[in-house]
Amino acid sequence: MRMTTFRGLGLVAVLTVTGCKSLDITNPNAPDASRALADPAAIEAVAAGSVRQFINAYEGNNAVAPLVTMAQSYSASWNNFNMNFYSSLDADGTRNNRSWQNDPAAAGRTSVEQYWEGYYSSLSLATNVLKAIRKNGLVINTTADTKRAEAIALLMQGAALSGIAMNYDKGYIIDEDADLANLTYSNRKQVRDAALAKFDNAIAIATANSFTTPPAWLNGHAYTNTQIAQVANTMAAYLLANWPRTGAENTAVDWTKVVSYASKGISSTTPFDFKFEGDGCSAWCPEVLVWFNSLDTGRLHTRVANMLDASQKTPWPAGGNPQPDSPDKRLGDGSFGTAGMIAGFGNVPKTAKAGTDFAYSSQAIFNMARGSYHQSNIGHVRYDATGVQSPTGIYSGYGTVPVFSAAQNDLLWAEGLIESNTNLALAATKINNTRVGRGGLAAAAAGDGQAGLRTKLRYEMEIELLGLGAAPYYYRRRVDGLVTGTPREMPVPAKELGVFGQPLYTWGGATPNSPTPP
Repeated sequence: MRMTTFRGLGLVAVLTVTGCKSLDITNPNAPDASRALADPAAIEAVAAGSVRQFINAYEGNNAVAPLVTMAQSYSASWNNFNMNFYSSLDADGTRNNRSWQNDPAAAGRTSVEQYWEGYYSSLSLATNVLKAIRKNGLVINTTADTKRAEAIALLMQGAALSGIAMNYDKGYIIDEDADLANLTYSNRKQVRDAALAKFDNAIAIATANSFTTPPAWLNGHAYTNTQIAQVANTMAAYLLANWPRTGAENTAVDWTKVVSYASKGISSTTPFDFKFEGDGCSAWCPEVLVWFNSLDTGRLHTRVANMLDASQKTPWPAGGNPQPDSPDKRLGDGSFGTAGMIAGFGNVPKTAKAGTDFAYSSQAIFNMARGSYHQSNIGHVRYDATGVQSPTGIYSGYGTVPVFSAAQNDLLWAEGLIESNTNLALAATKINNTRVGRGGLAAAAAGDGQAGLRTKLRYEMEIELLGLGAAPYYYRRRVDGLVTGTPREMPVPAKELGVFGQPLYTWGGATPNSPTPP
């Protein structure tokens, strides 16, 4: 079914209501756009499809894998998804000399393209829903069903624009009122503010109406209108906090506004995770976890492993690191799985001191010739519900996957309170929900002051953000934690620039990001 087609290769949105892509080709056997926009069942399916399109882009490794390995949160020396190319360092390990390869002839260009194409595809679907409802007056079954589709479409407009604002130096602001024949770029701050406006609208619509989303919309997980409003609040807090490219921009964040959003987010009232069910990557793919919750393909970077247990030296030493004995219950003694797994995974079979999130392996799985600093003896297994790296679990793309977690919202809430210096006792409570509740560590307290709480918060951020898309990268970026030279944002993809005859450009090295927009 042909829907609206935006300008440019990145904005091609010729999508069926089930989310399948084609290029800019009209199917002569399908109804035209005006008829499609008048079909209530089709438009409701398009609303659902926009969610899946966003999530698969958000979780996709063409972009996520290079970002989280450049952030030195996860590690891998394989060049799948361009990971080795973008996360490799110079000889002394102090500089990343790889800018984004934004050229039609470069293999590494796919990492720049994924978010642009995925988020604009989701935005296209959501915009078609709103065009049908707001411009054409379409009613989907009942008023409640219509408002449900409207709220979800607004949420996805905000989510897609948010993804563009956090990753690119500029982009198109597109909604049902946009003039598609005369699109121009807006800077990243303008795109951010447009996303916030969509989140605010989604919150208003969801709050004013009563509905529940069908479980199929997130492949097995339903949400009430109240919960959708909470999700929108969390996404808005996440955008405000993670938009900065530098520590200076991070300092300038409106942290009071972050608190306002997070205090109404998914950890307020009854906490919940905004999640979906992986189906083995047939349609719903937790790709980042398929690679980085698997002991034989991805590892926790030694930088983070060392935070959990000092015995895990960083960079990785010749001969490897020993089995840990961490006070953090998320690592514990690193034991995991069964004796039958040792040959394949190098694990220590699970004991009473096993951690909930991490596992030790004696195996150095990466190619030494690509740099021993890629190696690590610690893997992240938090989302492997099978506990044995079974092909029926996250190892093969099955299982429950959080897109945004209640703990993530708590930490954003705590950060806003710390940086605005407004309620340090509450900030400590939010930090302790994971620090004490999951980690079993000594509690944070208001008496730690801003500096002490900030240190404990940063520790929790490093642990709790793992596996949640590219969240670890955004955090490391805004606290100036990236290796020198690492690109801090993406350029408009070369394919998009080429359509309009615009010059190619990139970010990284001496110019890691654009200046702060006025």
